Amino acid sequence: MERTYAVTGSASGIGAATTAYLRARGDRVISCDLRDADVRADLASREGRAALLDGVTRLCGGRLDGIVANAGGGPPETMLSLNFFGAVATVERLRPLLGASAAPRAVLISSVASLGPIDPGLVDACLRGDEAEAVAASRAWLTAGGSPGHLYGSAKQALNRWCRRVSIQPDWAGAGIPLNVIAPGIVDTPAAAWILSNPAIREEMKRRVPLSAAYPARAEQMAALLAWCVSPENALMTGQVLFADGGLECAARGGAQG
Repeated sequence: MERTYAVTGSASGIGAATTAYLRARGDRVISCDLRDADVRADLASREGRAALLDGVTRLCGGRLDGIVANAGGGPPETMLSLNFFGAVATVERLRPLLGASAAPRAVLISSVASLGPIDPGLVDACLRGDEAEAVAASRAWLTAGGSPGHLYGSAKQALNRWCRRVSIQPDWAGAGIPLNVIAPGIVDTPAAAWILSNPAIREEMKRRVPLSAAYPARAEQMAALLAWCVSPENALMTGQVLFADGGLECAARGGAQG
């Protein structure tokens, strides 16, 4: 039976691969991105989040079977707005459309960068839903010469924790909707070009990835995992943060999470 999915960040990288993967197996995908998509929306802005809801609602006919909230990255100035608040808005605003599905599912995209370094204050502001405070703090960080990667990791850490918190609540688990997070490592996409195009950094990261042949990952490999997360087969798993990173998370934390 054909299922209908909404995929954000669908114009490139993991989003494009996931869109192609789902369509190739006969499912319908409503693609969402800044360009080259069924729904054009900037999820770093409130207006764009409203446009996402309007566009997907119109195109899905009132029933959505799955959400892949993949859109992320972006310039430092909108890092938190896109990677945390935009991702949360995607699944929260589209969630009512899952109500008509016999097997509703949703998945968010995080990153191995969520392991740190992070700013606990930024993470807390995100989890309180205070976008104005989080954005102001991130701008202060950048003005002081701080690294954009610090903001990205903080946004993704907050996303991991948000999923763990809300996935077991009545609106999600109580409604029979599994909600999970996939945290990729280094994937061969434009977003990772700064790593893969630098021979020294590329080799250093290769040394750190324990699983041979898992670096760099291919977007198509991530697509298969995301597709399973939003498939009817995923009937039991919810609230999980799955690191698809070739063992980077295990190497960083060892048995601490076991």
